[in-house]
Amino acid sequence: METVRLKVKLRDKVGKGYARKLRKEGGLPAILYGPHLKISLPLEIEREDLREFTSRLSKGETVITLDIINEKKNKEREVIVKDVQRDWLKGGLQHIDFYEITRGEEVSTAVPLSFIGKAEGEKLGGVVEHLLREVKIECLPSNIPLNIEVDISSLDIGDFVDIKDLAIPSGVKVVNHPEERVVAVLPPTKVEEEVEEEEAEEEVEVIGKEEREGEEASEEAQEKTPEKSKE
Repeated sequence: METVRLKVKLRDKVGKGYARKLRKEGGLPAILYGPHLKISLPLEIEREDLREFTSRLSKGETVITLDIINEKKNKEREVIVKDVQRDWLKGGLQHIDFYEITRGEEVSTAVPLSFIGKAEGEKLGGVVEHLLREVKIECLPSNIPLNIEVDISSLDIGDFVDIKDLAIPSGVKVVNHPEERVVAVLPPTKVEEEVEEEEAEEEVEVIGKEEREGEEASEEAQEKTPEKSKE
């Protein structure tokens, strides 16, 4: 795998105010932590470096070499991206968590699932329900897959795929429970039609009830009204 390098700086200021200022200027706050770090290291990424890194990150690169330009020792650290926070309303990255790795030591991380094909049941009106979008794994850093493929093309209505059915690459252990459901093809649903029919029936019943109550009230009023005496 090609080595991905990213220039970062140690951040001497922390807090939400500085993070907002940094993002406003086009940069990005980040943090580095790991089992062999006594304290977490706050980082920041410059605008130009962030643009190139984002394009590489979208391709699913796993192991990254951080080049900490203002660090006096251990300037280069191998990491994986542990978490990415995004602004779903405005778009763009908000924060990145880097996790330092050590060659030869296993790491725990999550990898996305890639669903392939169109289910046979979907062609018959079935609904594909994705219950998981990623799985948790443990493996050596060099074995981290970009994604795990799930072929759903043969699934008929009522069929499903569990964790135990996935094709897991060699050297990778999935942490999720084997019986946990990944995807299922549900039968066509007529819930909306049934609800509409029930609402229509209820409306007819209410109208009929109101009419009956109105007629009964009118008859009762007439019975209570005395007839006028003839002059």
